[in-house]
Amino acid sequence: MQRNQSKMRGGNRLWLVIILLVGFYSESWGQNPWQQDRGEALISPFVSRYKADFYRDKSGEKIPFENNGTFQNVNPRLYFSFPVKGYKINLFGTVPWFSNQYEDSNENQQNQDFGDIELGLRFHLKQYERSYLLASVTTFIPAYKNNQLPYAGFDRLGMEARVMLYGNAAWIGDTNNFHKVEAGLRYFFPDDPFQLRIYASEGYRFAQRLVILGELDCIFSESGNSDFFEDNLQLVSDFGMVKAAVNLGYEFTPELALYGGLFHDIYNKNSGIGRGFQVFSVIKFK
Repeated sequence: MQRNQSKMRGGNRLWLVIILLVGFYSESWGQNPWQQDRGEALISPFVSRYKADFYRDKSGEKIPFENNGTFQNVNPRLYFSFPVKGYKINLFGTVPWFSNQYEDSNENQQNQDFGDIELGLRFHLKQYERSYLLASVTTFIPAYKNNQLPYAGFDRLGMEARVMLYGNAAWIGDTNNFHKVEAGLRYFFPDDPFQLRIYASEGYRFAQRLVILGELDCIFSESGNSDFFEDNLQLVSDFGMVKAAVNLGYEFTPELALYGGLFHDIYNKNSGIGRGFQVFSVIKFK
């Protein structure tokens, strides 16, 4: 009974946040450069390679996978964004693909499938001098069947409410830097997990077209299912993780940039200690 009440509270909290975000949406002045306006569109192809052969349990102890096991995946995905009501409202989404593998001295499991397709609306809320406040509501739709290990995800419908603050810092320079700070609540129906997602990044342009980009990506997931699966990290639902990444980018034009970088987990709780690399581009159409 207590667990069911906890699940209900998680879903109710998310719906309350969504209602507050939609209610806060306003027709505020000032075009937002982080949103696509009429006649514009953005796509961002992305691919990453992830690998883990250790994990940390709930007490923080570092433990190797049994039988020299290794979990790894390759994750290409395509992000898109275009206007619905000018820059005030954007429709965005992500179409992911996963190639998962778990291998140890006894078995070799492989699975290739789509992931959770993301589809959402992002709202321009307000401008604060050099920064812009945004909010989004996103639906996560499983586009796979968990009929082969390692699974592609929870195989549950999810929803997320998120607030974002984007902009640049005057004390660093007028146009040579940019930052993103995001916080979101995500819930998977009908019961769990309930997740707090936090993302922060800072970019700095130097040598005209080169960009150094640092990122922190945090996930804190709450669930009544505390089991840890070495061969199925994407199915673990009660965990904590903070990933740090450093990327180097080259801006060919204001409409085309290419980035590549390395990432590594710097905090884990009941989760695999991941590391790997990522490559992505940002392509704007006008």
